[in-house]
Amino acid sequence: MKKLTRYLYFIIYMLSTVLTIGAFIFANLTAISPTNNGGGNGNIGLFPFFFLFPFIIVFIAMSISYMHEFMYSNLQKGIIRMTVAGSLLGIILIVSTTLIRAIQLKSLLAEVNPIYHEESKIPLLSIYSNAVFFNFFTFTLLILLCLFISGMMAYKDKKKSSLSE
Repeated sequence: MKKLTRYLYFIIYMLSTVLTIGAFIFANLTAISPTNNGGGNGNIGLFPFFFLFPFIIVFIAMSISYMHEFMYSNLQKGIIRMTVAGSLLGIILIVSTTLIRAIQLKSLLAEVNPIYHEESKIPLLSIYSNAVFFNFFTFTLLILLCLFISGMMAYKDKKKSSLSE
């Protein structure tokens, strides 16, 4: 029975992974050029995130759980510390480059798109910025965030178990 449960969890995890990747790809593909003057009824790229949100949460939770289990049982405290530090560095790099690209996109939109008159009134999350916020690097950011959280949990548990011995 335990083997069947693990198999079902793995299938749910794989389904959630595929749907999360699909949501990121769909959002990226629905980005339009900043020079496009068309309006619309909103940001269609966010549509899958609303309906697939439970699967995305399952993906995040199970990623943290699987990574924690792997780190706690297979890695030493020093390697866990280096993994946490590396994932934190990756998070900082991806967030900073994404924000720089978003600010550059806002400046470009203010120059070329007649809909926007002031740069301060341009929203960061729009149909023009889907390619900035929903791409391979932001998906990697999600994985690194899971790795960081699970690494912190595994380090805390390793430290706690070494103190009790």
